[in-house]
Amino acid sequence: MLDQFNDKVVSVDIARDQGFMTGMGIDTVDKAKNGDEAKSGSFTGGKGGDYEIVCQEPTGGAQDKGKTAMENCLAKSKDINLVYTINEPAAAGAAQALEDAGVQATIVSVDGACKPGLELVAAGTVGATSQQYPVKMAELGVEAIKKFAEGGEKPAVTPGLDFFDTGVALVTDKKVEGVESITVEEGQKLCWG
Repeated sequence: MLDQFNDKVVSVDIARDQGFMTGMGIDTVDKAKNGDEAKSGSFTGGKGGDYEIVCQEPTGGAQDKGKTAMENCLAKSKDINLVYTINEPAAAGAAQALEDAGVQATIVSVDGACKPGLELVAAGTVGATSQQYPVKMAELGVEAIKKFAEGGEKPAVTPGLDFFDTGVALVTDKKVEGVESITVEEGQKLCWG
């Protein structure tokens, strides 16, 4: 688990980490905190199985810190087969550390920007990324503010969530049965940056 921070509570860091854990079918215990899940157990996502969380390191979302964080994890164990990263720059650093150590692992990430995100997925460096849409977020935000300022209703959260869901798509060229995703080619038509 290569998060943004380990000394601060930042909503985007928690939402991404917790979203990954929830998708894996691992109980996150406190939805407002990273790192309090059981360090080993069974997961129910996909085909299910057993897991062990080797480490949870901060990256600051940066490539160099992602490399250092992954090196720290590899110092604890080289038996790592799946790496979650807060974003693609951290994923690029993690990939370099894994390559340097001769360890093969699937890296999954969040953002889905044109560069470096989808380039890393297309190259096979990152197995999948959760693509978000900042332009859509901004457009919907401005529309909501305008509506509210003109006497309309205050924006509501998406039912069942504590935020307004603006949408996301998993981008991968390695489709997994039962997991909805789009290809890199499709993602390139929607990406930003």
